Amino acid sequence: MKISAMVVGRNEGYKLKDCLKSLSFCDEILYADLDSSDNSVEIASDFNCRIFNYKKFGPSCEYTQVDLIKVVNNDWVIMLDPDEVITENLRDEIINKLPVISQDDKVGDIYVPWQYYFGKKKLRGTVWGYKKEKGILINKNKYEILPITHYGRKVKEGYKSYHLKNTGFNLLNHYWMDDMKSFIEKHRKYLKDEGRDRYEKGDRISIFGIVGHIFYQFIRCFFITRGYKDGFTGFFLSIFWVWYMTNSNISLYLVTIKNKNEFSN
Repeated sequence: MKISAMVVGRNEGYKLKDCLKSLSFCDEILYADLDSSDNSVEIASDFNCRIFNYKKFGPSCEYTQVDLIKVVNNDWVIMLDPDEVITENLRDEIINKLPVISQDDKVGDIYVPWQYYFGKKKLRGTVWGYKKEKGILINKNKYEILPITHYGRKVKEGYKSYHLKNTGFNLLNHYWMDDMKSFIEKHRKYLKDEGRDRYEKGDRISIFGIVGHIFYQFIRCFFITRGYKDGFTGFFLSIFWVWYMTNSNISLYLVTIKNKNEFSN
């Protein structure tokens, strides 16, 4: 069965090679470059990718994937970030099981086992490392991608997800963050439009909600999603998550107030 793949990246050439190599079983790879200044485009060329250059781009890959999904040649599409690598075991399982899974007309996407890394440390908890699976293989006819940061991907109504069982070897490895600078810069970029995106999704929050979430988000990241299992790294990531979500909530609140004022006028 033929499979397409989509990768969106910016200045991640040092990781892109391993990502694209793990996608070599796909019949085509679409690479969207977001105005990189490194060798990302050259690496994509080496893997015979269909390359799309974006000089202007949104804060997250969903904005670009909205365009790419319209031009893929196959119904089944893998969506990866440049810092993600499909292991050989997962590759073999996809190749062997997809023809069988696709016989169910109601399956719109497939979730695979997922392992986060922070630098060289394998995460066991936090809101990131606690996630043990990710939907990466979609049927373009049964799935929608919207230009909304973090919330823009889902199966269409009436369809369902299929979940591959974790064997401990069939993993999608996510080599997430290498250093503090890139970590902070990436999340600042996400915050640029997240308040607006959350508002359009239907989220609302009050001043009291913002304050209450400060405590809740730490409890969520360090205790509920077991950040304590990662020691000091888990504690740091929990503090960072509080900072990130507080800024996201403030942004959402400001957008809400702005829209209320415009509506009343």
